[in-house]
Amino acid sequence: MTLMAFASFEIWIMVIGALVCSACGILGCFLILKKLALMGDAISHAVLPGIVVAVMLSGSLNSIAIFVGAGIIGVLTPILVDSLKSSRLIDEDAAIGSVFTFLFAIGVIMVANAGNIDLDTECVLYGEIATTPFDTWVVGGTPYEFDGHTFMKGGTDIGPKSAWTLGIVLLINILFIFFFYKELKISTFDPALALSMGLKPKLIHYLLMFFVAITTIASFEAVGAIIVVAMFIAPGASAYLLTDRLSLMIFLSGIVGAASSVLGYMLALALGGDVSIAGCMAVAAGGIFAMCFFFSPKYGVVVRFARRYKLKKRFHAENALVNMYRTHELGERCLVKNYRHNVIVRFIQQNILTEKDGELHLTEFGTEKAQNLMRAHRLWEAYIHKLGLPEDHVHQPADEMEHYLTNDLCTEIAQELKNPQSDPHGKPIPTKPAL
Repeated sequence: MTLMAFASFEIWIMVIGALVCSACGILGCFLILKKLALMGDAISHAVLPGIVVAVMLSGSLNSIAIFVGAGIIGVLTPILVDSLKSSRLIDEDAAIGSVFTFLFAIGVIMVANAGNIDLDTECVLYGEIATTPFDTWVVGGTPYEFDGHTFMKGGTDIGPKSAWTLGIVLLINILFIFFFYKELKISTFDPALALSMGLKPKLIHYLLMFFVAITTIASFEAVGAIIVVAMFIAPGASAYLLTDRLSLMIFLSGIVGAASSVLGYMLALALGGDVSIAGCMAVAAGGIFAMCFFFSPKYGVVVRFARRYKLKKRFHAENALVNMYRTHELGERCLVKNYRHNVIVRFIQQNILTEKDGELHLTEFGTEKAQNLMRAHRLWEAYIHKLGLPEDHVHQPADEMEHYLTNDLCTEIAQELKNPQSDPHGKPIPTKPAL
């Protein structure tokens, strides 16, 4: 094999992987939002008996009968799940698990005992993406038989069959989402509203399951049933952590899927040996999800921890500032030894206070900030006391709310209470809002 041919071979593997991951990922967004991620797993396994029956009837792995058989089982699976769920004898997750394991087990038994058909259990379960570039479509050639298989002599090679099949499936999925976007969006987030609007959410649900089944069967030859599950979940889950907009989530899931293919193939090359390329693509998809899980700008664990730490740090500083204000309000000395050194240093750097001879003094700017916090605290005490909370129960809630109340909210509360001069404990409420 020449270097150019090998490069082309590598590119086709990554392209086919990207088509699989993207086609599964954009549909997986809706499964995740519907809290039906396991349904993708169920359908990807449950279609197996439909495939076997279709191959037995048609005698070929390349017939349209396989897509029909997979589509029928793909719709039958959620129908059976809904039937078990509606009986109220078992929960939805148990219904999904019961249906898909039963159908998948039947499919595995049928594959193992289907000696007269060209269907391998290993291929069905794990796929073999490394061989897909060799099975190409040739236009204008002369067909001939060899070892029970049909080949084309001459003609124009237009690329692997899997690439064309998966490309068409991806296009169909995109068109389905494009033309039914409103119906999918409303029925996903609020099925009751969709029903009241006459959008037939059940029909949309079963259509989605049908396309999940079709995508699954188209992906079998490339990556197999087990890896398809990862592609239905990981790209969509990664996109879910990156955005709150459905349209952008769908787009990002396709990008994550394509990236998983490229990174997965590079990982397989790096590991060498008899490593599953499709498995490495699933690992790459999981790795991208892990990165999003920890470092997503809005929902990442690390980012949320940093945000909580920053918020906690601000609350501690504001509590210290309020205590300083109360000390000055009582005419007592505010001593350096009563506060943490890092808080004092930060306040001095921010021109909130000054230090002289072991005593702390609020600057004009610091006094304004402290008055703003105290005003929020005492206004909230007055507000919840008016709502009926006893006087001895108002301090703790106000101690927390003082960090969240803005000047505008304080003004609204003051107007609602007709500008009170003191809190329920008789302490004065600062009237000058902070700048």
